[in-house]
Amino acid sequence: MRLKIALLSLLVAGNAYGITLDEAVKTALERNNQLKAQKIEVKEKQYDYKAAKAHLLPKVELFTNYNKTTDPPYAIMNRMEVKKLDMYNTDFNDPGKSQLFKTGLKVEVPIWMGGKIRTAVDLTKKEVKAAKERLKRDENRVILDVVKAYYGVLTAKAFVETAQLAVRDAERHLKDAETVYKAGVGLKSDVLRAKVYLEQMRENLVKAQSAYQVALRALNVAMGLYPNSEITVEGDLTYRPYSFNLNSLIEEALKNRPELKELQVRYQQTKDLEKLAKAEFLPHIGAFGEVFAADSKVPWDKENSSWMVGFQATINLFNGGAKFYKLRKSKLASLKVKEYQEQAKKGIAFEVSKAYYDFLSAQKRVELAKAAIESAQESLRIVETRYKNGLATITELLDTQTALNQARSNYVAALSNYRMAVAQVYYAAGLLPKRYDELVQ
Repeated sequence: MRLKIALLSLLVAGNAYGITLDEAVKTALERNNQLKAQKIEVKEKQYDYKAAKAHLLPKVELFTNYNKTTDPPYAIMNRMEVKKLDMYNTDFNDPGKSQLFKTGLKVEVPIWMGGKIRTAVDLTKKEVKAAKERLKRDENRVILDVVKAYYGVLTAKAFVETAQLAVRDAERHLKDAETVYKAGVGLKSDVLRAKVYLEQMRENLVKAQSAYQVALRALNVAMGLYPNSEITVEGDLTYRPYSFNLNSLIEEALKNRPELKELQVRYQQTKDLEKLAKAEFLPHIGAFGEVFAADSKVPWDKENSSWMVGFQATINLFNGGAKFYKLRKSKLASLKVKEYQEQAKKGIAFEVSKAYYDFLSAQKRVELAKAAIESAQESLRIVETRYKNGLATITELLDTQTALNQARSNYVAALSNYRMAVAQVYYAAGLLPKRYDELVQ
């Protein structure tokens, strides 16, 4: 079922180019500023993940320090570092001032931290996945916005075409009024009335053309371009039959929607948080080593060198019960996310249902609008014949023409709502990124 409307050639000055829906979507995904920012956020999360993995590796530090003191313990230790402590001639209560330059290399190796480091790595890895799902969610929204803006242009273009048809019909009625008047069976006022009507239709055409230009600029913004970028859009607003099954759509939505996938990642993260809390009850084991050179006169010299290696194991026996409370809190987090998941599923199921019934309503309105055009066309044909034969007034003729104009506009609006309803069904079911190109076929 398709109503063919006469085409209007719309000229756009400058280097305008025709753009398809696929090109518009790809441009938006590449140039939308919000998506660009979120892609940067994903990279930030990826660096967080790499930084977390780095904690699995040894930590190596090159250090140098200097101190000068008269504090007896530190003054004596400085002399011991460079083997200059005279046990017999030193006054340990007042050893005098001393200084020390110390330069060395320090290594720390985590052997086992109760699983904290590995769990932290898994946590940041899941954060990357969650950020990617958020990006997909917003990409879906951008695609929907582009589809709506694209259909906004096609709709505005169709309104221009219907407005031009109205002008052509008004011009024909003016000629008929002039013919009837010259034949002596009409009135001069009929001619004047027809002229006024023609000017009204021309004014409506100007408004429709202006709305078309605004729609083009809205599409530019949806694509991530500046509003004054000059483009044209390929295609026309047409009817294509679609058929959906509500249960299948809900099933697809629960499987495909990025919002649910992100919440699933968040649920997995609560398990990692629980592991981190449990790690506080386990021993932490690490190894360390240090080699350094010391000098009492200048840095980067060596009056003495020493080294040290060792292991360290610690376990938190009691910290006021804080670790128990953290563990209990981590277990509650998983229950909380589960509730969010259930709420999101219910909301998405409702969103799909609403989109489905809006689609059915839009589909029915297209059928009714098409039937209304056919009735209005037949009514106009009858009234035109009656007017030419002097059996109808100019008012009846123009009122009938107005009814046809309105029926055409209603059909355009119904078609637009129908195609946008299909897009909304795809979006609600999580299918839009894969099937948006079907919307212009």
